[in-house]
Amino acid sequence: MAENAPQPRSRLASILNAQSVAVVGASADASKISGRPLAYMLRSGYRGKLYPVNPSRSEVQGLTCYPSLAAIGQPVDLAIIGTASAHVEGIVREGIAAGVKAFVVFSSGFAELGTEGRAMQERLSALAREHGVAVVGPNCLGVINGHTGLIASFTTALETTPLRSGRFSFVSQSGALGAYWLDIVLRSGIGAGQWITTGNEGDVDAAEAVDYLVTDPNTEVIGVYIEDMRRPEAFRQALQRAARAGKPVIAIKSGRSQAGAAAAASHTGALAGDDALYDACLNQYGALRVDSLTEMMDAARIFLHRATPLGRRLAVMSVSGGAGVLIADACESLGLSLPSLEAPTVQALTPVLPAFVHPANPLDITGNVLQDTAVIGGAFRALAADPGIDGIVLFIGMMHSIADVFVRELSDARRDIRCPIIVVWVGALDESIQALESHGIPVFLDIPQAMRAIAQSLQAREAQRAASALPAIPAPVARRGAGEAISEWEGKQWLGQCEAIALPRGRLWVDGEFRTADVPPLPVGADAASSVRTAGAESSMELPYPLVAKLQSRQLLHKSDAGGVILPIRDAAALQTALQRLGDTGRNLGVPVQGVLVEEMVPFDHELLVGLRVDDRFGPVLTLARGGVEAELWPDVVTRLMPLSATDIEKMLRGLRIARLLDGYRGKPPADIPAIARRIAQLCDWFVQQPIKELEINPLAVKGSDVWALDALVTPFAA
Repeated sequence: MAENAPQPRSRLASILNAQSVAVVGASADASKISGRPLAYMLRSGYRGKLYPVNPSRSEVQGLTCYPSLAAIGQPVDLAIIGTASAHVEGIVREGIAAGVKAFVVFSSGFAELGTEGRAMQERLSALAREHGVAVVGPNCLGVINGHTGLIASFTTALETTPLRSGRFSFVSQSGALGAYWLDIVLRSGIGAGQWITTGNEGDVDAAEAVDYLVTDPNTEVIGVYIEDMRRPEAFRQALQRAARAGKPVIAIKSGRSQAGAAAAASHTGALAGDDALYDACLNQYGALRVDSLTEMMDAARIFLHRATPLGRRLAVMSVSGGAGVLIADACESLGLSLPSLEAPTVQALTPVLPAFVHPANPLDITGNVLQDTAVIGGAFRALAADPGIDGIVLFIGMMHSIADVFVRELSDARRDIRCPIIVVWVGALDESIQALESHGIPVFLDIPQAMRAIAQSLQAREAQRAASALPAIPAPVARRGAGEAISEWEGKQWLGQCEAIALPRGRLWVDGEFRTADVPPLPVGADAASSVRTAGAESSMELPYPLVAKLQSRQLLHKSDAGGVILPIRDAAALQTALQRLGDTGRNLGVPVQGVLVEEMVPFDHELLVGLRVDDRFGPVLTLARGGVEAELWPDVVTRLMPLSATDIEKMLRGLRIARLLDGYRGKPPADIPAIARRIAQLCDWFVQQPIKELEINPLAVKGSDVWALDALVTPFAA
């Protein structure tokens, strides 16, 4: 899709609710790509009109066949194209002339194959824009509407499994992943709502597809597989609309590794980009990111049965004491709690339980339930009445002889109680699972998957609430390249304009004398050395010991690695030695040297890394991390897309593993985290007003509520 091109939300509705479908190149062989859509729709009971198009046939699969789209002579909502790529453009032109409103293009051989294919895809995109038609693909597996029987796809997932409608919809940039998802939801009984594979996204893209599903009445949960966000701002808007509509979005984003990113590029012509930014986008705008289709299904099961607990306080009831312990362990690692039962709950449980069972959380009802099934419903209702409980997890192991009792008691309880029920049933029979889930009780076959899904459902709900309150998404940034990175000395002159961040007092040693640091910011592209030399001489250094001396050059941005930093310097003799050594280092490195920056050593308690940059796709981005020379050795990083409030930044700081240190761990002086967050927020506001591509402060020294930029790396935009 062309960047920034506004697209009406009804485009996908006209495709997925198409009342007339033409299949170009239709085959009588139902096993062929161009034969499958007809065979599937005839089998599924699709009620719209079907028009096979093939100039060499008069009849295909029992339907009248037409020589061309123009020969149909009736309105056609959707044309399916699976011919060789070289013929696609001509067929689309013919369809547009005949009044066809939309196209699904299976054909490969476009942008994923290089320059020539990309040119063909660009012409196809231009046709769609010029004539106002919608094109899904090329190089896609098509679309399906599980509620109407529209199957504009050749997926093998429907070869032996019939289409079944559901409330879970899926958008995928990979046809194969889409097929695997479809197979799982159909075989598991979840069913499919809308199924959209976007392929190369020459026109319709994943952002538009998600946005459509937000308003689709047959969709309650949205699944997404993406390799790239071609329009990040539109994708963010779609996620935010989903959050405000209360529709969970569960996303798989591939390309975390360099190998994965390269595979994505060859797969659909996508550029995976920096995974941390995609992660930030998904998290900030309310999507739950998972790593597999299995995780996606588990989370969806919670959402579809409206079984997300009211909060993080769970009660656990189990037929096995050991299983109860395992669930308790899982809760602790996932941030879930098992609160003590309140006194009235204990009193209500006492007459229900056997004399040898102590009312507690987890509650072990033991194998005695086999001969005393009344305990099931009584214990459940007592737990559900506890105001300190937000959800109940029941563990069952086999017990098929009383499975009907469990199903009946749980189903009755679900109608009467306020909090959700989640069942872990090892060895459950299919009929037991189906019966419980028909009453809104999700069933899992093992403890880890159930507890992870519960925690993820709570995470997603909290994220969507936060996303709903985010400010308007900024307009996409104009792409500007990076210029030459400037030295620390030059960067600090620029950074000195921001009142929120203090700088250590310093002087630049040039040609045997110290120059002041109080000079105006350098214009982009200015010659650093000449600017420094016209700043004015200082007769003395006037800085208190101890000091640090740092070699300055635009070609020496990581000074410590090259021996370009000496500290601590405690007296004049040591300073003279340091200046001599650093001068020699510069000559040995063979880099143009501006001088040596000498600064006071500021006492501090904590170190942070603060990174700001303008990404070509996502716009301004803030990264906070553990600071100092160990920042890359033990990464502890949080990245978020801007704009960000001081409250948002405080949450970022508290999300770092070093947050406990910032709070004053084991007697270490604490940092004033809210004050630090306000200062960083002011820095962000200043940054977006500057012609700067990237700014990194490492370390940002912290003492109480005060901060100093001890080192700074600034890269302006290209001139």
